[in-house]
Amino acid sequence: MINDEKMLQFIMKNAAMGCLGINEVKPYASDAEIRNALRSQNLEYGHIYHNAYNILKNRGYSPAKLNRFIAAVTSAKAKREMKNDDSDSHIAEMMIQGNTMGVRKIAQHMRQYNGDNELVNSLADKLMSTQQANIEEMKSYL
Repeated sequence: MINDEKMLQFIMKNAAMGCLGINEVKPYASDAEIRNALRSQNLEYGHIYHNAYNILKNRGYSPAKLNRFIAAVTSAKAKREMKNDDSDSHIAEMMIQGNTMGVRKIAQHMRQYNGDNELVNSLADKLMSTQQANIEEMKSYL
């Protein structure tokens, strides 16, 4: 079972991974529309991250940092993918894959969450709906 702290830590890390992925591919985007979409998605992830961070801090918990190894592997994979194909459609495909993984993981965590804190539930729902919206938005660039 997952308690409030673990759920908030997961939400924060998931949002941080979203930001990392976007920041890796955004420089390769050639179309202004997809760049704006990525910028907007990055801001939304940032809001979710900071909300989870602030809730954790206010409750006296130490927000965990993103695992450096995972971040480095993710960054290297994105750069390798962009070397092979830096088209906007490939960027959209990568973003869809990342968001799909994020939706799957937040859904698993939500099923295992044993808390009933409205703030935590609302933030988890916000993360899931954001990722689902990101998937839909990126489909138009395929």
